[in-house]
Amino acid sequence: MKVIYHCFGGTHSSVLAAAVHTGRLSPDRVPSPDDLLSLPLYDKQDGQDYGRLEPYGQDESGNEVFVLGRRSYAQAPEIVFRGLASAFNLEEPFKLVDTAITLNWKMKLGGYLSRGLKLQGIGRLIVTWGSRRAYPRVVALVESTKKDLSAKKERFP
Repeated sequence: MKVIYHCFGGTHSSVLAAAVHTGRLSPDRVPSPDDLLSLPLYDKQDGQDYGRLEPYGQDESGNEVFVLGRRSYAQAPEIVFRGLASAFNLEEPFKLVDTAITLNWKMKLGGYLSRGLKLQGIGRLIVTWGSRRAYPRVVALVESTKKDLSAKKERFP
C-alpha cells in the first residue's frame, strides 16, 4: 500500500504526518522546534515542488509513505490518482490523506511568511509554534490512517 499525505505546500502538515507515520517523530511527545526543522522536507518545499510526489519512507507494516504539495486543489490528487490507476490498470492500492484539516492559523501564517514571502526567520518561528500546537491533531490523523490501513489489510490480504 502507498500512503500519500497531501496539503497545500507539501512542507508542513503533510511532512509532520509522514514523519509520525514512518516513526521519525514519536506520537507520544510533541517535537521541539529543532526536531521539526531537522525533518526532511519540513519548511523546504518551494513553488517548483508542487505536484511532485516525494517519498518519505516506510512504516512498520511495509507501506510506502509519500508527501505531496497540491496547492488549493484538495480534490485533485484523488481524481488524478484514481484516473491513472484506472487508465493504466494499476493494482497497487493507495490511500490519499488530506492533512489540511490539522492546520491552524499559526501554521498558515508562518508557512506563508517562510515559503511565500521568503521571511524564514519569523516564518519558521511561527510555523514551528503552530506545528507543535497542531501536533496532537496530526498524531490522531495518522493513527486513524493506520487503523484504516490495518482494517483494509484484514479484508483484502
